[in-house]
Amino acid sequence: MMYRILIVEDDRTNRLFYEKLPVWQQEGFVIGGQAENGKRALEQMETEQFDAFFVDVMMPVMNGLEFLQELKNRGITAPRIIVSNYNEFSYVRQGMKLGAMDYLLKPVTEEELQECLRTVREELESEREQNVEEQIFLACGADVHSGFVQKLMQYFQEHTDLNQKEISDAFLLSKDYFGKLFKRQMHENFNQFVLKYKMEYAKYLLEHTDDRIYEIGEKLGYKTTDYFSKLFKEYTGQTPVQYRK
Repeated sequence: MMYRILIVEDDRTNRLFYEKLPVWQQEGFVIGGQAENGKRALEQMETEQFDAFFVDVMMPVMNGLEFLQELKNRGITAPRIIVSNYNEFSYVRQGMKLGAMDYLLKPVTEEELQECLRTVREELESEREQNVEEQIFLACGADVHSGFVQKLMQYFQEHTDLNQKEISDAFLLSKDYFGKLFKRQMHENFNQFVLKYKMEYAKYLLEHTDDRIYEIGEKLGYKTTDYFSKLFKEYTGQTPVQYRK
């Protein structure tokens, strides 16, 4: 997946320099747009979506810090990198308070940018995985605002082998007590929920990835494609191949 980044920079020479760097694509980014100030950037955001922002501090009309403040006011949490000619702590501090992940000094080197983009990509991928996990739990009818469910989502995201004994150990509870707590919170037993979770996850992967059927089965912990397909058909009324069509 390529992430779209918006470059907000008033100097056309700098914009052309950034545009030619291969590091964007190498780190999984595509330059989705360019703007010469914060106001123009906000106008672009009315019709386009961006996953991250690369923002100069000193610009006319609306400077970089004012732009970051507006992002914060709108509840936009996408990662932002700020760049500047000025090595002043006040700019760094204000930028970080407004959600900047990093502060780069001009002239920006390709090595510095690559390291920074790698950190941003890791943050975006982690956030995307969390969002997918939340979608799956919602599809299973779970209350994703519950503290118990949030702990479950984190565990499910980090583990493939969903074993009641191991998860109860992770929760520092006995297997029996965890089972009772789980049923009280989720309104079904652990094994029933795990099956539902895996089938909903399979539906997501079939809809949003090009993974082969056997690869999806393996990701979900099934040793054979036939068994995975049998369970999927019992759950949805269709085979994985039919569902994908």
